[in-house]
Amino acid sequence: MAYRRELIQIRPTNLGNGVFGSRAGLPQIIFEIPQVPKICNGKSLKISGKFKAQASTGVAPNNASQFFQQVAANTDNIVYMDGRTGISSCFDVVSIQSLSNGQTYENIKNYNRLCSSIMPLNESIKSYLNGGIDGLYGGLSKEVSTAAKCDKQFSFATPLWCGFLQGSPIDLNLVGGIRIVISLSPDNFVLRNNKWRFATNQGGQANGGAFYELSDMMLTFEAEVPDAEGQEAMMSNMNGAWEYNAYSSFYNVIQSNDHSAILNINTGRTIATIANIIPSSFLNNYNYNSSWATQLLTEDTAGTLKNRITMTDFTLTKGGLRIPLDFEVDSEDSQKNGTCSSAKNFEELNAIRPVWSLSNFEKSPTTELSLALGNVVAAGQAQDQARHSLQEQYSVCLEDKIKCDNFGVAYDHITNNGLNFKGTPLGLRIQSIAPTGTSMKPHSLFLYIKHKNTIVFNNGLVNVVS
Repeated sequence: MAYRRELIQIRPTNLGNGVFGSRAGLPQIIFEIPQVPKICNGKSLKISGKFKAQASTGVAPNNASQFFQQVAANTDNIVYMDGRTGISSCFDVVSIQSLSNGQTYENIKNYNRLCSSIMPLNESIKSYLNGGIDGLYGGLSKEVSTAAKCDKQFSFATPLWCGFLQGSPIDLNLVGGIRIVISLSPDNFVLRNNKWRFATNQGGQANGGAFYELSDMMLTFEAEVPDAEGQEAMMSNMNGAWEYNAYSSFYNVIQSNDHSAILNINTGRTIATIANIIPSSFLNNYNYNSSWATQLLTEDTAGTLKNRITMTDFTLTKGGLRIPLDFEVDSEDSQKNGTCSSAKNFEELNAIRPVWSLSNFEKSPTTELSLALGNVVAAGQAQDQARHSLQEQYSVCLEDKIKCDNFGVAYDHITNNGLNFKGTPLGLRIQSIAPTGTSMKPHSLFLYIKHKNTIVFNNGLVNVVS
């Protein structure tokens, strides 16, 4: 059977006036890939378009400074977006369905928070340090190199990190075509000012608030097209089974120094657990970066959530048993000393990608180590608060100095069949120690389960088995 390769470009079906956004345009983007005898390379699929931010109606953002930490003026038109996830922070929910029968193959809620974990860590350290990921994702982590800022409209092309697309090639005829529905994030999730560093900065909140627009949207992917005989064989195939990976999302709130959660994830072939944390007050708030994957934080002497709460250990269980790790992951001493939490880092990286490659054993040293703790300490600040301080020096971009903190485990990188959690709950325990004289503020815990599904096709009928 002979194949030829072609590039397919698809415009949104709900194009309207061509502008998408939670305020200035349509809040959803819908792409429909027809049921045709072609093989889709999901890893090549990109969402492209143009991004434009507005500080308020008719006012463009003023991001003249290359180093946004230096902008401390109390102005209304200074806004930024996350430098690691970039355009992916605009995608709140991503749903992949069958075009012919409406069957849902994968539905990822809080997709942008999933990207907060996997995007900074999915590439090797060389890619991140060299700024190689920015042009692809529309990110801003190396602002000087890419000059992609919110002060003017810029183009982007970003993949979708859905398990359905990042696995094996997709028979578009067998799956009945694909409908991709992207629900957009609120404006105050994507855009923020610089108040976290400078309390006087209130950018983006005047005249109704800052907002963003997406335009010239297009979905592109590579496809393999068989010859006439091969296409006829594909169209006559009405029965079979196809396996793919998927993410399921869960949400929990941490309110104590000893937090436990029991979740009925109900997945038969569970490959990995990935989780990240952020103070709940940071979410959908112009004053903070809603895409940060932070450590547990408490207030500094100025009342800003900047001081780390030491996570003494975390434990994952299956039906009450410690699986796959039969021990607690302890990182208390390393956090106090400001050094890498090697065991914790190994497990969280392994949950996102196999860490067999040497370059995949580490994240950016700058990001992981942050600064020497207590480098800048206010007069009279308690010693234990200084030890946990998140205050940072100027850098190319603030995200370089803020640790991308995750936790999780991989259940199976050998057979990729995973563990069976049907009828058996997933348990999670996080223990921490807050600095003296402080209390735990509510933190949002975003938990993602990577698992394998099977689509069973029978004479036009589709059944998804998880």
